[in-house]
Amino acid sequence: MNQLELVTSVLPQAEIDKLNPIKEELIDAWHKRQVFRTAIEARYGVLNDHKFPTNASKYWQCVREQMVHFDELTTLTFELRRKKINLKEIDHKLSEKDVALTEFDRDRLLIDRDECLFHLASGEQVAKDRVREVMQWSELKNQFNDGSFDTKDCNTHQAQSLFRSVLNRAMVAPKDISAEERLSISGLLEGMKDMPGNRELYDKYIGVPNDRSKINSAKTPA
Repeated sequence: MNQLELVTSVLPQAEIDKLNPIKEELIDAWHKRQVFRTAIEARYGVLNDHKFPTNASKYWQCVREQMVHFDELTTLTFELRRKKINLKEIDHKLSEKDVALTEFDRDRLLIDRDECLFHLASGEQVAKDRVREVMQWSELKNQFNDGSFDTKDCNTHQAQSLFRSVLNRAMVAPKDISAEERLSISGLLEGMKDMPGNRELYDKYIGVPNDRSKINSAKTPA
């Protein structure tokens, strides 16, 4: 699919002359452009220790991210299948000898064909990168699955993971946060502080409210 030809077909010659010297650069950029998150963005941008402070919480977020991409990949396959049917239909109309097409009809069909080819090429690129993301989240799941938590039921890890995540929010929350946010943090901490493994963390938070490192270094039970 030569996207540059599609663009230059409607541009004035002066604009075409500007693009022609970087033709190869544009083709290269189209093939190597970033579509979804890189491994670094996934590991440190999404699975940051503040929001996902335990291996269990990181693992289960990987499950969510992986399934989002797999669901979107499945949805995209329906669209690509329809585009391929549209392309076959257009080619059939263009080649059919028993049906008289006006010049305008043929021109519109050719535009529809180019558009369909472009959407197919773009969609296939997106699908390829969604597969890469699905596999990327699989690798991350394996990294965090250290055998210390339940990988069948996401609810079992949250007594500790959610509590620690809220503690992290409390440690960095400014003094002028809204009453609603303050109540949300306080309510979660108070409600979960007596669950197994949480009391020690809560006591450290109450005793040393500005020392986040002591909270993160406290041992969380498997």
